[in-house]
Amino acid sequence: MPAKLVPAKPEVISAFEAAAMGSLEMVGRACALEPYKEIKAVPSFDITEFVAFASPDSTWHVTKKFLDDAKRSILIGIYDFTAEYVKNALEKAMRRGVDVALMLDLDGRTGEQQIYDDLAKHGCDCVPAPSCASDSAHYFASSHEKVIVIDGEWTLVQSGNYSENSIPQNEGDGVANATNWVPGNRDMGVAVKSKTLAAFFTKVLRADMKLETDAEKAVRGLGKKREVELLEAAPAQMPAQLFPSKTFNFQAPVKVEPILSPDNYIKRIPAWLKTARKSIFIEEQYIRTAQTDIGTLLKAIQETVEASGVEVRIILAQPFSCGSDKCKKAFDKAKKEMQALGKDYGLKIGINVRILNPNQLVHCHNKLIVVDEQSVLVSSQNWSDSAVSKNREAGLLIYSPALAAYYAEIFNADWDSGLKKVAPVKKAKFGPEALGSGKVVPLNWGDYAEV
Repeated sequence: MPAKLVPAKPEVISAFEAAAMGSLEMVGRACALEPYKEIKAVPSFDITEFVAFASPDSTWHVTKKFLDDAKRSILIGIYDFTAEYVKNALEKAMRRGVDVALMLDLDGRTGEQQIYDDLAKHGCDCVPAPSCASDSAHYFASSHEKVIVIDGEWTLVQSGNYSENSIPQNEGDGVANATNWVPGNRDMGVAVKSKTLAAFFTKVLRADMKLETDAEKAVRGLGKKREVELLEAAPAQMPAQLFPSKTFNFQAPVKVEPILSPDNYIKRIPAWLKTARKSIFIEEQYIRTAQTDIGTLLKAIQETVEASGVEVRIILAQPFSCGSDKCKKAFDKAKKEMQALGKDYGLKIGINVRILNPNQLVHCHNKLIVVDEQSVLVSSQNWSDSAVSKNREAGLLIYSPALAAYYAEIFNADWDSGLKKVAPVKKAKFGPEALGSGKVVPLNWGDYAEV
């Protein structure tokens, strides 16, 4: 007999809303930061082999294959790790003799500490990220990157975490039907074959891990933080179109630039946006229009539109909505931010800005930019000042029309089904015992909180 849809307890809903709205952070992200020595000259790389993928369509398929094929090492730097099946794949690799290392921003996600402890117990080199969540080292507000290096040869860079919504367990590669489809967030990623790029990211991740382990009174693992587990109704429909991963093998090398926060995002991306002559496509969780560095990015777009008549399309997440007064205020604030895009920068809701369809996808967790369908940024950076200036974040700026076209096709499908108005969408909230009903998806407060 299927599990019953049992409503969540009011205190659980209140705790989730407080965390998501930022009024009661699970981990304070405004801690005093220790001096970080930025990478002054981030190199570029010439690369010929790529695998492009997206959630919920193909991320698990691609990730599972890379983890299963790993022969020597897996190095991971990630913000959120709550998907048990990814942990199982890593333990399977460890049983083959693969060295696994994990740097994780431990901040109280339900089940995250247990996954971290289980991996450490079985021999994974586990280190808390040196962020405000750490007990010992505070170099970044959040360690929000999602970078995986396999065998010192392949590097996966993505917007999605190892959560059930960002890497839903869809076994097929962009192929599913209504009986086996697992709904999830819109996220995107790219795998790149390059020993030199892998060495670069290995150096970055290992240096961050060393910041933690070298800190005075460094601690492996953190004290238990408050956990909140909540479910909501799953999207009523599958996306109208699913997108399999795609492998690219180029004869001529493609230029690839790592884009890191706090090192070079705000230095490189405004200038890149100004190179647009036809179009700029952006798919983000949110855009904090009142923040200084985000204003710099938006002004770069505004100047480009004024100079070249560039078409701008932006897809954002449906703001979190619920019944409490705090939640209503947060929704109104998010709506005003979207309206400010039109008032201050000429980017109007419905014409230039749409909402990812919540009837087809759980949440817009993506951080994608495509310029002129000639180059593309796949990254972890949200459009907040913290993400571009205070967090550890990572992305790849890829100068390839073929790869840009892959991501632009998915973007355009999301645009075509996107909502042209911002209105509250109230969904019933359920407790963890409702998971077996087959009608719910996990809610992750971190998907809605500003990072």
